[in-house]
Amino acid sequence: MMRKSYFDSVTFNSIKGIAIILLFVLHFFASSDLWLPEFCVPSFQVFEKYFSHSLNMCIAMFAFLSGYGFWFNSEKNYSHSAHKAFKVLSVYWKIYFLLFIIAVLTGLYSEFSLENIGLVLIGLDNIHVVGDIIAFHWYLAFYLAIIFLMPAFQYLLARYNNILRDMFYLVIVPVLLFSFFGKLSSSFYCLQRFFVDLILWFPCVGVGYVAARYAVFEMFDICFYKACKRRVRCFRFIISSIIIILTFYGMYRCPGMVYTIKSAWILPIVINMSAFYILFFIYALTGFLRSIQNYLIQTMLSALGRDSLYMWLLNGIFFNVFKAYTQPILLYPKYALLILIWGLFICFMLTRVLVSFERCMEH
Repeated sequence: MMRKSYFDSVTFNSIKGIAIILLFVLHFFASSDLWLPEFCVPSFQVFEKYFSHSLNMCIAMFAFLSGYGFWFNSEKNYSHSAHKAFKVLSVYWKIYFLLFIIAVLTGLYSEFSLENIGLVLIGLDNIHVVGDIIAFHWYLAFYLAIIFLMPAFQYLLARYNNILRDMFYLVIVPVLLFSFFGKLSSSFYCLQRFFVDLILWFPCVGVGYVAARYAVFEMFDICFYKACKRRVRCFRFIISSIIIILTFYGMYRCPGMVYTIKSAWILPIVINMSAFYILFFIYALTGFLRSIQNYLIQTMLSALGRDSLYMWLLNGIFFNVFKAYTQPILLYPKYALLILIWGLFICFMLTRVLVSFERCMEH
C-alpha cells in the first residue's frame, strides 16, 4: 500500500495559495519592467531591489509541488499525462481566446501573426517574454514539459531505491541535457528560452519527487520532535518563522550560480539555489500553518490554491495589452497592502465568474 502524502488536501492547497500570493507580490511590487512608465511607483522599485529574487520562490513552490504530487499519482503513465495536459490546456485556451476576442474587438490588439498565436497556445513565444494576451504564458510550456518528462524519469528510477541516484538523475542530468538542447536551439529564441526555464526550475521538480518518495518531511518531523519534546506547537511556530526568513535571505544573497564550460555544445550551467532552499521553505510553511491552526486563514489560502491555475492566468490582465486601462484600476487603493488585496479580489471574482459559467455550459 502506498504511503500517504505528508500534506492533507487543505494544507497542500494552502501552500499553493501562499505561492499565488507571493506571485502577485512579485508581479505587483517587484517587477518594474511590467509597468507602464506613468504607473511606476518609486517605492515599489526599492522593494524590488531587495525582494525580487526571494519572491521567485513562488515558481519553485509550484515546481516542487508538481514533483511531489507526481509521486502520489496512482497513474504515472503518458495516458494520465495527456489527460492532465488536456485539462490545463482547455482552461488556458478558453481564457486566451476570451481575452484575445476582447482585445481585437476593442482595437487593443491588431499586430499579431498566426505563427506566434500558434506558439503562444503551447506557452512559447518568438517575440515577447511577457505575452500580449496571457502575460505569463511561459509557465504553460514548462508545466507541459514536467508532466510528459516525469513518467520517463519514473520508469528510469522505479527499479532502484537510492536517494543519491535519484538526485543525480532528476537534478544534475536534466540541467546538463537542457543546457545542451538550449545551445542546440540557439537560433530559435522561443526554444532556447524554454530550455533555460527548464534549467532553472526543473531541479525543483526533482527535489519535490525525491522528498515524496523518500519521506524527507517525515524524517524532518522525527528530528524536530526529538529536539522539541515540550511546547511543540510554540517551537514549531518559532523555528518555522526563522527558516522562512533564512530562506528568503538566502535567495537574496545567493539566488544562483553560473558555471561556464569551455564547450561549443552546451550553455553555461546555471544552478538555481531555490532547488536547495525550497525543501526547507515548504517544510517551514507547513509547520507554520499547522502551528497557527486558524480555520479562516487556511480556508482563504486553500480557496486561492484550488483556483491557482485561473489566478495565474488572470493576474496577467494587469500586464498584457489591457494594462493601460487595468493598471490604474489596480493602483486605485494607493497603499501596497490594499493594492495586493484588491488585485487578489479582482482575479478571484473573475475566476468565480468563469468557473460558474463553465459549469452552466456543462449542464
